[in-house]
Amino acid sequence: MNLVPVMLGAISLSGILYSYFKIVSSVHSISSVQGKHK
Repeated sequence: MNLVPVMLGAISLSGILYSYFKIVSSVHSISSVQGKHK
């Protein structure tokens, strides 16, 4: 029964990490594109 909150926490944590890396990668690609245009 204790596995349920652990699973939910892991899923939410992985989702937060995924969105964080997605934002960082998008910002990095945008900055690299702007650098190329200069």
